[in-house]
Amino acid sequence: MRKQLSLVLFFAALFCPPAFGEDGLTLDQAVQTALKRNPAILLAQKNMAGATAKRLQMEALSDPTLVFRDEGLSLKNQPSGGSDKEYSLGIEQGLEFPGKRALRAEIGRYGEDQAALELERTRLLVAARVKKSYYKAVLSRRTLESLEKSSGLLDQFGENLIIKYRAGTASYSDVLRAKVEKARLQNQIIEQRKDGALAKAELNLLLGKKGDDAPTLSTDIAYIPWTKSLPVLMEESRAASPTLKLLASKRRMSEAGLRLARKSVLPDFSLGLYFPSLRGSAWGFSLGVNLPLWRTRQNGEIMEAQAADDSALINAENEELRIMTRIENAYAGVKASEEQVKIFEQRLLKDMEDELKLGLSDYQFGKLEFFNLLDLYRTYTVAQLEHLKSLYLYLISLADLEVAGEEDS
Repeated sequence: MRKQLSLVLFFAALFCPPAFGEDGLTLDQAVQTALKRNPAILLAQKNMAGATAKRLQMEALSDPTLVFRDEGLSLKNQPSGGSDKEYSLGIEQGLEFPGKRALRAEIGRYGEDQAALELERTRLLVAARVKKSYYKAVLSRRTLESLEKSSGLLDQFGENLIIKYRAGTASYSDVLRAKVEKARLQNQIIEQRKDGALAKAELNLLLGKKGDDAPTLSTDIAYIPWTKSLPVLMEESRAASPTLKLLASKRRMSEAGLRLARKSVLPDFSLGLYFPSLRGSAWGFSLGVNLPLWRTRQNGEIMEAQAADDSALINAENEELRIMTRIENAYAGVKASEEQVKIFEQRLLKDMEDELKLGLSDYQFGKLEFFNLLDLYRTYTVAQLEHLKSLYLYLISLADLEVAGEEDS
C-alpha cells in the first residue's frame, strides 16, 4: 500500500503541469512598457521632431532685408551734389520662382513622413526584441522549474532506492548511478539560474529599467497555431510594411527633388519698398531678377537629382524583393518549428509518459532494473526540456516573422 501511494504521488508530481499566478508582468505589459521607455524609440521620436523642424525651415520664406540708401554721393575732386543728395530707407524681400518653395515644402513633408515611418518600424523591431527576450526569460524559468522538479523526484526515488539497498534488493552501483544523476542535475540547475538572471537583465534593458530588477513574468510559453497562408501574409506586408512605405516615400522625395533641380534654371526675384528723404509723400519701388546665365551649377544639381532618383527606384525594387524573400524564409521557419512542436505534443511526450509510467510500475514490482528505469527517466526529462525549447523556438520564429524584412539589411 505504501509503495502504491508513493507511486501515485510520483506520477502526480511528474506529470502535472506547473501552476502560474496571475500577478506579474505579462508579455503585453512588457511590450507596452518598452514602447514608452525604450531608448531606440525615444531617439526615433526625437528624430521625428527634428524632421518637423526641418520641414518648417524648408517651407519658410527667406528673411526680408532692411536697406538704407545714400544716393547723390559726389566723386573725388567734384563738388557735393547739395540739395540733390537723397536718402532712403526701405525693405527688400527675396521671392523664388513660383513652384520652387512649394516643392521644397513637399520635400520637407516627405522627410517628416519618413521620420514617422522610421518610428513605426522601430516600434515593430523593439516589440519583436522584447517578445524574444521575454520568451527567453520564461524558457529559462520553465527549464529551471523542470530541472528542480526532476531533482526533487530523483531525491524521492533515491530514498526508495536506499531502502531497497538496505533490504538487499538493490545494488550499490544503482545508488551511485542515482548520485551521479543528482550531481548532473545540480550542475544544470546552477547553469540555468545564471542564464535566467542574464535573460531577465537583458529584458529589463529593453524595458528601460535597471538590469538587476527582477520582475515576475506571468505569460507562459505555449503553442498558438499559425493559420495565415503565405500569399495572404505577403499581400498584407506589401500594404502595411513600414520599410516599403519608407522606400516609396523616398522615391517620391527624389522625384520632387528632381523637379526642384530642374527649376533651378528659372530666375528668382526680389521686391523692395523704399521711403525717400526729400519727398515725404512719395514711395520708391524696386523689382530685381537674378540671371541664371552660367548653367554649370544648375546642370550639376539636375544630374545629382537624376542620379538620386534613379538610385531610389533601384533601391525600392531591390528592397521589395529582399523583404518578400525574408518573409518567405521566416514563414518556412515558422512552419518547420510548428511541426517540431506538434511532434512533441501530439506523439512523443505522450509515448514517453506512458513508457515511464509502465517502467515505474515494473520497477516497483521488481520487473525492471534500476539503470533501465533511470535511462527512461533521463530520456523523459530530456524530452520535457526539448519540448520547452521547441515551444520557445516556435514563438521566436513568430516574432521574427512579424518583422521579417524590417530589420536593416
